[in-house]
Amino acid sequence: MNKNILIGAGAAILIGVFMYFFLTNEKPKVFNWNESYNIESQQPYGTFIIHELMKRSYDGHYTQINSPLSSLLSTEYTNSVYILIGENAYYTDQDLDTLLDFTYNGNETFIATNYFPYRLINSLIDEECGRIEFIDSEQADMRLAENESEFSYKHIYNQEPYQYSWMYLDSLECAENLSVLGYIDSDKVNFVDIVYGEGHLYFYTTPLTFTNYYLTREELLAYTEEVMQVTHGENLYWDEYSKKAFTPDKSRNNPMKYILSQPPLRWAWYLLIFAVLIYFLFYAKRRQRIIPVLEKNRNTSIEFAETMGYLYYEEQNHKKIADHIWSLFLSYIRHRYYIHPQKMEPAIIKKVSLKSQVPETEVEAIVKIYEKLDFKVEISTEDLMSFHNKIESFYKKSK
Repeated sequence: MNKNILIGAGAAILIGVFMYFFLTNEKPKVFNWNESYNIESQQPYGTFIIHELMKRSYDGHYTQINSPLSSLLSTEYTNSVYILIGENAYYTDQDLDTLLDFTYNGNETFIATNYFPYRLINSLIDEECGRIEFIDSEQADMRLAENESEFSYKHIYNQEPYQYSWMYLDSLECAENLSVLGYIDSDKVNFVDIVYGEGHLYFYTTPLTFTNYYLTREELLAYTEEVMQVTHGENLYWDEYSKKAFTPDKSRNNPMKYILSQPPLRWAWYLLIFAVLIYFLFYAKRRQRIIPVLEKNRNTSIEFAETMGYLYYEEQNHKKIADHIWSLFLSYIRHRYYIHPQKMEPAIIKKVSLKSQVPETEVEAIVKIYEKLDFKVEISTEDLMSFHNKIESFYKKSK
């Protein structure tokens, strides 16, 4: 037996054994408890669920922002909602101007971050307003200003309750264009509405409530729905770009980085590399490629025309047959006389007559008959036969 075949079979068996143990080996499910706020992450503190719910609720009126706001978010948009949910918001001066103009023109901006976006908020209210405070606790209760019902959120890390710094706003009395929409621990403000021009900017201090871990509970999902109901726009712009820290390069958008960060994809990538190496090791020597047997060229245009004509005749759709005859007539002119008519104008008719040596009156008659047929919804058999005969007469007389 050929040595290369033996080596190749052995390599295939090794790959098969490796895949069997890899796919059948049951590993305990390990959760990542870091706050990623990643819309593709189904880990406890990812935002896969809220993103899917919002995307489906806007059904076709959804745009994901993966580049700077200044290059995508237009200040001319109306009746739209901009949403960012993450650890922090990172805006350039140009992005801030774009977002402020977007809000001022009557749109809604919803930002939920753990850190106060000073540069943005201080453009809307006095710098002395909105002092940041924190509650260090394992649990916090949320409620909306118009609803006395409280919803308890317990921070969990590695399956155990863990102390967390819940942010809230204080000293808001000096902000005239601000109204309170929600509280944390009864009386501490965590949700505000800032009126700016004809629009609204909503700031929510506890984005953790939007993560997967809490939205699997029905009562907490109901609270989240109430929070998001403050927005009323018809178009959603979901920002995934501005919640990531600035980097000197584009590595954060590198697909390879994502593949290597996911264990199944990482193993699939390694297996692909291993398989390619095996291939080049045993089968990459130069060989004469198989010369394919080419089928003899056939002119099937007549068969195609006959088939289409038969189908249209079976449907008794004379209009389709007339359109098809006309299309073949134009194709005949293009390929035989190298005339490419967009419209059969007098100059084109004259040129066709000269090249085909068919009287100009006959060519003009064909064009006029088709123009009459084209305006009709249904065509009689007599009209179709008359048109067909005119075309056939042209084909016989043309040189």
